[in-house]
Amino acid sequence: MTTAPDARPESASPPAPGRRRLAALINPLSFRMSLRDRAERTEKKVVEAGGQAYRVTDLTTIEHALADAIERGVDTLVLAGGDGTLQGAVSYLARHLPAERLPELLVLSAGRTNYVAADLGTRAHFLATLDRLLDPERTASRLERRTLVVRHPSIDLQHGFFLAGAMLDQVIRNVHRWRTERPGWRRNHHLASAFGVVRQLPALLTDRAPFTAHHLRLEAEALGTLDAPMRFLMMTTLGLDDSHARPYAERGDGALRVTAISAGAHRWRRRMATIVRGRFSDDMTPATGYLSGHCHRLRIEGIDSIVLDGQEFDLDPAHPLRVEPGPSLGFLRP
Repeated sequence: MTTAPDARPESASPPAPGRRRLAALINPLSFRMSLRDRAERTEKKVVEAGGQAYRVTDLTTIEHALADAIERGVDTLVLAGGDGTLQGAVSYLARHLPAERLPELLVLSAGRTNYVAADLGTRAHFLATLDRLLDPERTASRLERRTLVVRHPSIDLQHGFFLAGAMLDQVIRNVHRWRTERPGWRRNHHLASAFGVVRQLPALLTDRAPFTAHHLRLEAEALGTLDAPMRFLMMTTLGLDDSHARPYAERGDGALRVTAISAGAHRWRRRMATIVRGRFSDDMTPATGYLSGHCHRLRIEGIDSIVLDGQEFDLDPAHPLRVEPGPSLGFLRP
């Protein structure tokens, strides 16, 4: 059955021995979920499999749904939404459950970007992916990914998988506003996000408004310290094993990948094609405006905003932002 997250659902029969205790968070406002009755079809599949379906549209409904699902002892959780739905759910689970009680997750690609689903291999054909997971004759494979833990007094403790800052934060926020304010296919088409990024490239590459490089100080253990006006800042704990875009150097040690490029980085425009593929030469160091590689923790001073898995967070720049790898979560891939 489908229930509102803030309501107590009717009693359901306990699952048969060995059967998953299944629940699904379905965001009907996510781009792909909003098309062709996909929210209703997803709910039906979950309910027919003996699971509990919750419709969620914001952080409050996500947290209410998860509180109810946890009380019911869920061990398999379907997340049918965009990266923002995933971020809110993972943060709540990691804050409220010990690692040994975290449910296994299936991330369905129902948003536009779906960065995490792409890394996990569940980005395409999300209804068919759900069918394969729910088929008792099939055995799902399991992947583990560590979360990215973000600590700051303005936002307390958040978990996610991809963080953008500096001018990348500005680009993503502009795309969010543009999709909301502009009518027509640019807002509703599945390529709207990509088109929004492309249209900003001329201004981004020539340092024109609205882009501004704010001064940040990054301390990244053995990778060094970069103290300068910052152009690009990104980090992740995802594997990126099958990704063509891997803009992180193979340096250092740790589960946290980070790349930061200052506004005055040497020849940064000419090097963008190689940076995207993770090819950093020996002279691309903090001394020349580049900091990239693996580390265990990161401290950032002076930062006033970030985007974490598509969720926008404003920060008080008087306090440092601290980032480190968090607990590992299990993800199902049919």
